[in-house]
Amino acid sequence: MCRSLSRWWALLLACALSGCATSREHVGEAPSDSLRSIYIVRRGWHTGIAVAKADWPNQRWTVLSEFPDATHLEFGWGDKRFYQTEWAGVWLAIRAAFWPTSSVVHVIGLRAPVPAGADANAIVEVRVPIAGVAKLADAIEQEFVGAHPVATGATLSTAPTPNRFYKAQTSFFFPRMCNWWIASRLQAAGCSVVPWTVISADRVIREAQECAVDQSPVR
Repeated sequence: MCRSLSRWWALLLACALSGCATSREHVGEAPSDSLRSIYIVRRGWHTGIAVAKADWPNQRWTVLSEFPDATHLEFGWGDKRFYQTEWAGVWLAIRAAFWPTSSVVHVIGLRAPVPAGADANAIVEVRVPIAGVAKLADAIEQEFVGAHPVATGATLSTAPTPNRFYKAQTSFFFPRMCNWWIASRLQAAGCSVVPWTVISADRVIREAQECAVDQSPVR
């Protein structure tokens, strides 16, 4: 849904929750050789999270093999009808926000290292412990339907190729929307973020930047 959410609607939601306080703890420093990079990628009103295929713990996961030329996979999430529609209207946006609807995961295979291959509005690198990558990967895998996820057949012409959609487990409705999902993955990776307070893409970027500082390595 968030790919083309109307400006007034996004600003309204962002302003409603941007003042919410979040409890934040310093995660602590870690040796640089125990950290791995993940990336928060902003595309308009939508955000995704990218992970290197080489760092994915479950190398037998079938989604990895569907993007053989990719160095990283970027994951996004949203309403099934709105997210897969190139030019969705206001009614689909309202429907997705206020009625629980089915959802999909969008996967983009990035063929060059992030940020060079992402072609995005903004990118934030966050260094997280190996254990955090494992928890993040597990949270992402659990969102897919079935042990061997099957693509829906839809793609987005506005996104880098290759890209595919897959059926997802979680119902989509306010405030559980696309940027909430990314914030939840950041939390799984070990970032101190309160997902339900995160509505806008700007807020996701700020949370990622703060996490990047919190988890800076020992020098």
